[in-house]
Amino acid sequence: MTAHSYLEYALTLLGWLINNGIWHTITATGLFTLPLLFRLISLWLKAREQGVDEGDAGGLTLAWMENAVYTSLVVMMFTCVPLLNIDLTNITYDVQRSKQCNYLVPVKPEQTGYAPLVNEVSGKTAAVPVWWYLVHVVSKGMVSAASATLPCKPDLRQLRFEVQHTRINDPVLGQELTDFVQECYAPSLARLKQRGVALQGTDDARDIDWPGSRRFLTEAGYYDTDHARSPRSAWSYDNSRDAGLPDTGTGGYPTCKQWWSDTDTGLRPRLLAQVEPDVWQSFQKLTYSKENYEEAVLRSLVSPRNMEVSQNGRVYVGFGGNIDPTVTNDLTSLGATAGQSLASLAAFPAFDSIRQSLPMVQAVLLMALIICIPLVTVFSAYNLKVVITLTFAQFALMFLTFWWELARWLDGVLIDMLYSSDTHSSWNLVGLQNTQDDIVLLFVTGSMFLVLPAFWMGTLSWAGIKLGGVIEGATRTGVRDAGQAGGKAGEIAQKALNALMAGGKNG
Repeated sequence: MTAHSYLEYALTLLGWLINNGIWHTITATGLFTLPLLFRLISLWLKAREQGVDEGDAGGLTLAWMENAVYTSLVVMMFTCVPLLNIDLTNITYDVQRSKQCNYLVPVKPEQTGYAPLVNEVSGKTAAVPVWWYLVHVVSKGMVSAASATLPCKPDLRQLRFEVQHTRINDPVLGQELTDFVQECYAPSLARLKQRGVALQGTDDARDIDWPGSRRFLTEAGYYDTDHARSPRSAWSYDNSRDAGLPDTGTGGYPTCKQWWSDTDTGLRPRLLAQVEPDVWQSFQKLTYSKENYEEAVLRSLVSPRNMEVSQNGRVYVGFGGNIDPTVTNDLTSLGATAGQSLASLAAFPAFDSIRQSLPMVQAVLLMALIICIPLVTVFSAYNLKVVITLTFAQFALMFLTFWWELARWLDGVLIDMLYSSDTHSSWNLVGLQNTQDDIVLLFVTGSMFLVLPAFWMGTLSWAGIKLGGVIEGATRTGVRDAGQAGGKAGEIAQKALNALMAGGKNG
């Protein structure tokens, strides 16, 4: 038995533990016989109502009762009686897709935030009826097989989110970066303007708009001549380099090029160390060179707005965090653009919250279905049709994992196609520095995480399985509060901006 999320890993066993307890209570009290007894009585009454032309009523009653008893015993044996023992050692966290796409799963379920729940059910053994064990294995196998047909594609949306929300956690490093901007970058930029150097196109203009500019690092007269104005403990005092500067015993005065680029002690390697290792692993699976994606991440990390967030705790106001201080983003964040830009303030954080909460809702619903199985089966008087409906319900819930994986894959493909085209600057690696968030695309791909499962549940009705509305409604209800909470700040900002704009018109 396998699970596709950490929460499902623990809740599956918990559900079967409760299921076993309920079935034990039903059998210990003898309640399991009452539905069968009522069903036999109803068949006897139905036979008495038959006319003389129907034949021998006694023989008809006996045949009906035999069928009911045999069917009930089979249903009870295969769907209610726990026979196959399982514990957490029998349930595995599915990493086949990760291996297929060469992803590293860094931790085991018991090493995650779900460790208290995992430890709570560890050591306990539950038992699963044969039929539901078979349904679980087949359903998970179908999910894995369907997911394996999708080409391997990094989750660019999540990658971009992680990069844009990476902070400089070391306040000393943040202050040192601020000092570098004031003592090195600002003077070099001013010198470039004073010399009246002509910039050749957009690439040159983009190169000088951040402290790690290649022009300033490689051309003479910029970072090679400027130096730190206060001693830096990471560099020792050098008589030839620091001649004329006081030796305070607390360090030397590195040139700006050394200050930025030196191995281990330079700002660049120390800033790169602030990024989580899994981010670099994701970038290594893309087609970009190491130099390009490291520069893209550094640009994001040292951008003025990110520096403000790192040092002052400012909160992003938009889905994914648009961090580049451009006119378009400022207008979007202020809600000055009409229609979609204004709506995106609430919608995009809600989409992100829904993406995070959907697998959790799925795990809880699967646990609830497992708990309901013995009660629903007994209340139906061991009706075979009810068992088939429960089977489809469990398969439908488990197969939602594939639809979310498909939505994630489509989202990544569309982002890659969009930002790899000539319509966007090559500096905008996977949209890390988006000047425009391509709002229509984000609305469509964000809604796919709900639209595709809703379509899947609707198609089940074509097979005569009337459970799509129930599961779809439960899923939407489960993520509704998370989505509303995610978009609450955006809604407040939207109302405030509407009031501000209305006041401006009245004035």
